[in-house]
Amino acid sequence: MKYVNHYLLASLFIVIFIGPMAFDIGLASMLHVEILFLIILISSVFLHQHNSNAFKVTVISLSLVLLNNFAFDFNQSLFQYVLKLLIISITIFTLFREIIKTQIIDPHIVSGAISIYILIGVFWYLLYMVLLEINPEAFHISKFNSSSVTVEMVYFSFTTLTTLGYGDITPVSYTAKMWSITEAVTGVMFIAVMISRLIALLKIKDLD
Repeated sequence: MKYVNHYLLASLFIVIFIGPMAFDIGLASMLHVEILFLIILISSVFLHQHNSNAFKVTVISLSLVLLNNFAFDFNQSLFQYVLKLLIISITIFTLFREIIKTQIIDPHIVSGAISIYILIGVFWYLLYMVLLEINPEAFHISKFNSSSVTVEMVYFSFTTLTTLGYGDITPVSYTAKMWSITEAVTGVMFIAVMISRLIALLKIKDLD
């Protein structure tokens, strides 16, 4: 269990950064990107203690996602996005609780903190996809291509999380606007909380 954080972080980098790049240069299709996304979900499941409720809920949710994929040929649906949101939410909570409770700084904790930050971006990407399922006109995307909307929303989520924002994708509906603001605030607050926590741990280490 000690090294699961490292595996999760590695899978996040592969899926979020390498996956879309492979799609962009024609080495992967959206189907391949969706399959890669399952790596994150599987890594998230093994993050929890096997006798915990979090493990049971994430296993059931992942099983339903896989069954839904096989039944509908990896076509995404509102049901799938909600299940994925549940898995990612539980994973973020588990990692955050672990970091808050720890009294030491080690590579395990550092990779966990980085994983949380990236998972927050994944969480909001899934939330935006839910919104698009409900309201397809919630966002304005310049040079819109329906086959790449997943990559576009991943891109929008992380540019919003980092408060970067290039303006090529803009929230149109009030819900999209409010969620975008909330994600930006969450990204800033998380960094502030993590820095404060790390400084506190360093002070405790110096006192010892």
